[in-house]
Amino acid sequence: MEKTIHNEQDIKASFDGKIMLRLLSYAKSQGVLLFFSILMMLAVTGVDLAVPYVLKVAIDDFITPSSQVVYPVAADAVDTSATGTRVTIQDQLYQLPTLLDAFKPQNDVATSTVTLMPDGSYALIDASGDANTTNENVITLDAGTVQTIKEHHKALLKKLTLTLSILLVLSFLMTYAHTILLNHASQKIVYTMREALFDHLQVMSLSFFDKNPVGRLVTRVSNDMNNINEMFTDVLITSLKDFFLLGGTVVVMLMINAKLAVVCLSTVPLVFIAASIFRKKARAVQREVKVKLAKINSTLAENINGMKIIQIFNKEASIFKAFDAINTDYLKSSVNETRVYAIFRPSMNLIYSISLALLLWFGGNDAIKGVVDLGVLVAFISYTQQFFRPIMDLSEKFNIFQSSMASAERVFMLLDEKNPIENPENPVILPDETFEGTIEFKEVWFSYQDQPQTEEDYVLKGVSFKVQKGETIALVGSTGSGKTTIISLLSRFYDIQKGAILVDGVDIRQMDLGSLRRKIGIVLQDVFLFSGDIKSNIRLKEDQITLKEIQKASTYVNADTFISKLPNGYDEPVVERGATLSSGQRQLLSFARALVFEPKILILDEATSNIDTETELLIQDAIQKMIHKQTTIIVAHRLSTIQHANKILVMSKGEIRETGTHQELLSKEGIYYDLYMLQMKV
Repeated sequence: MEKTIHNEQDIKASFDGKIMLRLLSYAKSQGVLLFFSILMMLAVTGVDLAVPYVLKVAIDDFITPSSQVVYPVAADAVDTSATGTRVTIQDQLYQLPTLLDAFKPQNDVATSTVTLMPDGSYALIDASGDANTTNENVITLDAGTVQTIKEHHKALLKKLTLTLSILLVLSFLMTYAHTILLNHASQKIVYTMREALFDHLQVMSLSFFDKNPVGRLVTRVSNDMNNINEMFTDVLITSLKDFFLLGGTVVVMLMINAKLAVVCLSTVPLVFIAASIFRKKARAVQREVKVKLAKINSTLAENINGMKIIQIFNKEASIFKAFDAINTDYLKSSVNETRVYAIFRPSMNLIYSISLALLLWFGGNDAIKGVVDLGVLVAFISYTQQFFRPIMDLSEKFNIFQSSMASAERVFMLLDEKNPIENPENPVILPDETFEGTIEFKEVWFSYQDQPQTEEDYVLKGVSFKVQKGETIALVGSTGSGKTTIISLLSRFYDIQKGAILVDGVDIRQMDLGSLRRKIGIVLQDVFLFSGDIKSNIRLKEDQITLKEIQKASTYVNADTFISKLPNGYDEPVVERGATLSSGQRQLLSFARALVFEPKILILDEATSNIDTETELLIQDAIQKMIHKQTTIIVAHRLSTIQHANKILVMSKGEIRETGTHQELLSKEGIYYDLYMLQMKV
């Protein structure tokens, strides 16, 4: 595949313990919420495990009981049971079991058993009797006694139903609380991570943004963070529930009937084989889909930003063809992913069906023989379904987990990317009161490459000049000569490889970065306006700047003339990039923006290019007013706009070839003279 800026970083590992530990470190602040969420989850899991067993008790003990334990008691014994149901059989008083006895029989007391006989009658058999014998230990019950026992069963079934309903309602409330707590904690975790990432991006150098397209960075802050959120809410905590549910189900099944438990779990090896194959296949397709989706986002962001150029040059068809190729590539990967996931769930359904068939065969035969009660068989059907349910959800959870781990690694790759432009440990802060604004470049060499090899790799080659306090210098030269690079270096958007840049005699690499940039105001050729209104674009979130100060700065640079004519004045809405304003209006706003912050050093980069003559006159007037207050550097192609400069530096191929005033340079009849004469002819 062709290597371009849109190619995504490839992530090889599907799981990295260090990445997981780092993710969990963000969860520490939400430990209390997560703890109570897990408690709620465990309680809900307990209810899930109890429901099939309750059904077993209801069927075997109350709905279709084949036998009933009764407790012989003395005639004068005090009844302490909750039901108070007793029956007399041949002058012997018997206590019928309570609802609690159905779940935990009294093993330390004597018992007898009421059994359903083959002829449909009920008989009492004491501990020494047998249902198939006809000796004196077997006593056939009369209709009244049988009816009393059935009414007792009906009452207990009613209590059991009410108890189960209460448990299910509590389970619903705990599930609701668990969901709220878990999602709140997860959102706070992702909120913290997103803020950390955005804060990190804001301090990165421009070289970082040169190498990373907007679409990729937006994907990190939005899509990847959502993937991480899904991992916390849908995978990590819920997987704990799944493990407890699986383990609990196996334990309960073994306690009820070990033979049927072995039958149901006999297909587990098939589950491991299918899951292992799925894991290997899914990892590859998931990684491929993520990479190609990020490529789509990057390409889409670039094309949307450049839509004006695409339409001007009538390149819609060729751009669409290129996008179609990327989109088709993504489609193929998505289809492959769908095929892998489409096989896994049916495979689990098939294995579940095999387990269910084996259970019905062996369990059904035992139920027919009377070895296994009907309630046990019903409970095992429920437990088997409960055992396979989380396994069937494995494909979706594995998908989320794979995607989240890849997203987390890419997010941490961004967070770990070191900023080459960093503040020194003990930065120098020049006070505003004594700041003069002198600038000096000393033998500056600079290349946009990280490790330049030859002299041709350098954009600036041994550049040296000095600007005194309040002076205005102009930089002129052909495109690519290094003019804009100089002003980028002065603001320390990049660091130089050789030489030094001094401001008030201090190397800017030793200065506090924020303090340095606050003292520099820049007016660029391509003015960027944020969505909002006029005044917010001038003060840039600096609420201490009042509307009066904004109006004063705007009036000073002649921007108030058009602002006052807008329907809402300074509250006029501004769309993205200021598309509803003309180039000249956007340029005047940038002058007002620079002035309102009262910079000590002013940089004008092609500030009068691509505007009409009337607006240029307004801007020239604004420039003349501003440059008398600050040290000023002007980058210009129109030589007519810089004739007032104290010094003009003529640049060519990264070097300063000529230096002097306008008249001095003309008298030399060198490069500047040629440029001036060429523009005069035009």
